[in-house]
Amino acid sequence: MKKECRVIFTDLDGTLLGSDQKLSNRNRQMLEDLGQRSIARVVITGRSLLSCNRVINENFPIDFLVTSSGAGIFSHQPRELIHHFGLAIPEIKTAIDVLKNLKMDFMVHDPVPDNHQFYWYRFGSKNPDFDRRLALYASHHQKLTDLTQLKEGSAQLLSIEISKNASARLQELREKLPAYSVLRATSPLDHASTWYEIFPPSVSKSQAAQWICSAFGVDSETALAIGNDFNDIDMLRWAPFARVVSNAPSPLTREFLSVADHDNHGFSEAVSYWLEQTR
Repeated sequence: MKKECRVIFTDLDGTLLGSDQKLSNRNRQMLEDLGQRSIARVVITGRSLLSCNRVINENFPIDFLVTSSGAGIFSHQPRELIHHFGLAIPEIKTAIDVLKNLKMDFMVHDPVPDNHQFYWYRFGSKNPDFDRRLALYASHHQKLTDLTQLKEGSAQLLSIEISKNASARLQELREKLPAYSVLRATSPLDHASTWYEIFPPSVSKSQAAQWICSAFGVDSETALAIGNDFNDIDMLRWAPFARVVSNAPSPLTREFLSVADHDNHGFSEAVSYWLEQTR
């Protein structure tokens, strides 16, 4: 990758991929064209590496893959872990205390790159999306019965609930955990529940984007960010150029310029506008 080259940061699900979780031919061609122009292509997703591998193979035309909203940063070809962030045991215990006091079901994920493995704790009330995620990772989790199970450098905690006021709950968590990065996302499983992710303060999509720009001499002053959900907001606000696909929630489409939805090549439309603006 050339120094001072331009760069595009894009979310994966609901943005770059269609609702079938596949890369359309048009979006693939756009990514390949960007590569020919020596424009860096970075996917920043909330998925773990294992989950990414379900939809991104070695021929996927990108340069970097950022997993777990910034907890893991990988080169793509070849796939190598470049940098990662994690929580110390005392930090994990503090976050657990807060979640238990709020009676929020949660999961504690292992360090990157194995953070598809996790321990879980719940309070017994109905939580279908929590159950759905346990089923999805059936061979990768255990019940948290003893804090000695916790691992130094754990990537994140994840709490799942159906909340009538997700914004208020997010604010409450941030007030109780001011030394952490607390992010909100819409469940990719039922598309209704809210996921609250608790990371080290150095983890967010915008911080991962800035880290890549600084580490590799990429031009952050013309960076484009494309997203579709609440965990993209900090990255969209950070980028000098930002677009959301039209399937994004209304708070995002009100704040940011929008393009076509993820099933109608909104990614390619956003890139085309950006190429004209930064010619």
